[in-house]
Amino acid sequence: MAGESEDARIDNRTKACMIEYGGYAVCVDPSLRILDLIGKKNTMLIIGIIGNRGERKNFNEILKDIPYSSSTIIARRLKELQANGLIEKVREKGRISYRLTDMGWSVREALQPLLKAMESMPIHHG
Repeated sequence: MAGESEDARIDNRTKACMIEYGGYAVCVDPSLRILDLIGKKNTMLIIGIIGNRGERKNFNEILKDIPYSSSTIIARRLKELQANGLIEKVREKGRISYRLTDMGWSVREALQPLLKAMESMPIHHG
């Protein structure tokens, strides 16, 4: 009986992690780590700032471009974005800057339709 229960839970988990899209199912599980990071404070702003005009940005430029942000949070997010392969640190001529990786560009592009759709949604304060 315990085996059946475990099998049923695995089957339910498999069904729950799927989102039907374009005629096929996409599993959410592999994306959860990145989705969690994207939901953290300032992450999407950092991805946006670094990707704007395709330029590299240094730490102080990123910090300046995010109002009311703290250097501690920005430093933490930059490390998390690097660890997850979305940005890379570039050392050139004694200067450090950050740029999006190919994966970072892909995530940034994928977020644009969501953000565009949300622009027209009414804001609910809860």
